[in-house]
Amino acid sequence: MNTKALSLIMIGLFAINGFVLAFPLGPNQSGVEKGPKINQQRLLLGVTTDAFGVQWEKNYGSWHQWSARYEGPQPVGDADNDGLNELLIGGRDPFMRVMKWDPNRQTYYEQQKIIDPVFGIGYGIGIHFLDEYYRIPQPFGSATGFSIADITNDGKNEIGVAWGRHFSAFKWTGNRYEVLARYIVSDNLNWESTLDCIVGDYDNDGENEVIVTGGYRDAPEVIALVWNGVEFVEEATWSDPHSGSVYFPWIADVDEDGKNEVIVGAGNRLVVLNWEGNGFVPTVVHEYSRRTQVFGCVGKDSTGDGKPEIHVTFYTPELAIFKWNGSAYEQIYYQIWQGEEATIEAIDIGDVDNDDKVEICVGTDRVHILQWNGETYDEEYLIDETYGMLAVTCVGDFDNDNLLEINVGAVGNVGDDGYMSWIFKYEL
Repeated sequence: MNTKALSLIMIGLFAINGFVLAFPLGPNQSGVEKGPKINQQRLLLGVTTDAFGVQWEKNYGSWHQWSARYEGPQPVGDADNDGLNELLIGGRDPFMRVMKWDPNRQTYYEQQKIIDPVFGIGYGIGIHFLDEYYRIPQPFGSATGFSIADITNDGKNEIGVAWGRHFSAFKWTGNRYEVLARYIVSDNLNWESTLDCIVGDYDNDGENEVIVTGGYRDAPEVIALVWNGVEFVEEATWSDPHSGSVYFPWIADVDEDGKNEVIVGAGNRLVVLNWEGNGFVPTVVHEYSRRTQVFGCVGKDSTGDGKPEIHVTFYTPELAIFKWNGSAYEQIYYQIWQGEEATIEAIDIGDVDNDDKVEICVGTDRVHILQWNGETYDEEYLIDETYGMLAVTCVGDFDNDNLLEINVGAVGNVGDDGYMSWIFKYEL
């Protein structure tokens, strides 16, 4: 089926305005998927390559405008408040897939496929269908960023999604996720887009807010939204003087002052935003002289000292780690994987091999797993059966066994092989 025909079919099925179509699915309706398998045993430069097996995988297709997978800073959590975690999988399609573990079948299924509330309305490719004119959003109303967290400060989690030109929150009603509210970031038709969102207490008032980032085609770089009980309202903004796009932000206390900061990659600069009561005060941690995009910014403790470091990825196959030394941010580690795909947003931290020490998981077209040895980071494991530019590399307890798994998904460079999503588990 050609691109135009598929576009016509999807618009005819899904074009909607102001409400959500959502399809709850049962354990046996999750699409093309495969069960567990074991990696081939190999040894590469002293790095273990046979430690992680595939617990689940799915091919989303080979059409890059529909099938590529995107990342969100907080894709794991108890979205339906049943005491068990769910996993969000999004991409260049109008669906936010809520994945749930089925302990009986020992696999994951789509608990619900949430559709962008304004899919088919807006800018993009113009087409005629059944005497109506539609403009398909680019990239097709996709979930550019998403989080599971207590967005409304009611003690229960919601799902937050940056859909392109708007942010939407969804709440579990007992049998499905329904839209709680939307905040329109831009109603222009100039291709501007949000790029991500994260939930946390950026202003240290004891309640969560939503940080929505953009900067793409004149969309605001940083918007702070707060739920007032009825709707989302803008609480603060920050505009990058260099108009740099901001992907994959983070909220954490990275300067050890007892207050959270917002960490962003604004174009080719790594910036920490301190909230000073009436606005953000930026600190430029590092500006890269070459033309590159700072993508992932994760503030977690990877050295085991109880203090978060800043882990940074790029539109190149690189990883940089910065730590506050008492007066400034100091780079404590740098790595480049020559000849591999860009790291972009593929970064997360957690104890993925159950040794009571956290590891850093970084995706290129492969997944490099590093651990702090007291002085620097050593690469312990390599997952090398993946392919494509692994935008998604996240860590969480997806199957609720109190052990962490790794979710990996490709956003680019897969050819005709298809955009895969994998879940890897240690010693499967």
